[in-house]
Amino acid sequence: MEPLVSICTTTYQHRRYIRQTLDSFLSQKTDFPFEILVHDDCSSDGTVEILAEYARRYPDVVCPVFEKENQYSRGVPINETFNFPRARGKYIALCEGDDFWCDDGKLQAQADYMESHPDCTFCFTNGYIVEESQSFGPDGREPAREFVPYYESERPAYYGADHRYDLGEMAALSFVPTAGFFFPRALWEQVSEAYHHRMCEHGDLKMRLYFTALGSGEYLHRYACVYRENVPGSAFQVWKKENAVRTARRAASVVDMLDEVDEMTGGRYRAGLAPLRDRYLFVELWNTDEKHPAHQADLRRVRRQLPLKQKCVSAAKHLLPRRWIDALKRRGAKESKH
Repeated sequence: MEPLVSICTTTYQHRRYIRQTLDSFLSQKTDFPFEILVHDDCSSDGTVEILAEYARRYPDVVCPVFEKENQYSRGVPINETFNFPRARGKYIALCEGDDFWCDDGKLQAQADYMESHPDCTFCFTNGYIVEESQSFGPDGREPAREFVPYYESERPAYYGADHRYDLGEMAALSFVPTAGFFFPRALWEQVSEAYHHRMCEHGDLKMRLYFTALGSGEYLHRYACVYRENVPGSAFQVWKKENAVRTARRAASVVDMLDEVDEMTGGRYRAGLAPLRDRYLFVELWNTDEKHPAHQADLRRVRRQLPLKQKCVSAAKHLLPRRWIDALKRRGAKESKH
């Protein structure tokens, strides 16, 4: 019997977490079959051995792929390249190998909703954030905080109840938990060539915006997953350590992606996308004076809108040696709290 849902997960050096992740998948209570597709990106810490063990125990469910060379470091999008093409389910659910699900009815609830609302193109849930070393579960310790809204300033964009988000509303939420993503596999085949070929180096922001743009995104008010913060090697940790030029280029890639989504939707949600776009233009402006040629006019506009103090600091930063700028960035990242 073909699976209704393909759970796609990626692992790299996740020996400490992957058992809990896989067990949270296997404990799902569903009236349909599902498969678990795992891509391991050349782990050397024992993750491979654990995945092989689960594949032996659940040969019809757990299907790992093992790389001999790390693909992420080469800029290869992992799920899109290795997991999605081999998925057999009507729907795809995501969860990275250092996160896990804490609601054994998650898959059933999302599948039921999507089956009864075929016009919906993306579904997500809320979740919890815990520190990498913090436990979560039957010992009763509470997680640090809810995932959505990630920033308190975004609370007006969060309804705290089931809600159908359009693209503009979705763009008002900086982050939603990847471990809550659920969408039709056929949607993956419908997105534009630009989606597959345009790099956007900011987690899964591109995925949820593109998929919502093709219809709508349904938020199911369930705390269904747990995100581990500050895991070594995670995207956030990599971003904190990258140099200022790299940060600016990553921000520029997000601006380009938002322009593609805006064009794809005929400008209908331009006003909703604008604050997010300006935020990344500011990051681009703040981190380097090597400006993206296509962003010159917008960068000048963003600079004009800065308070005088920020204008002066920004100008002074670009007169400093690059190594000093990178040192200041690392210090700011170390002191910041998510």
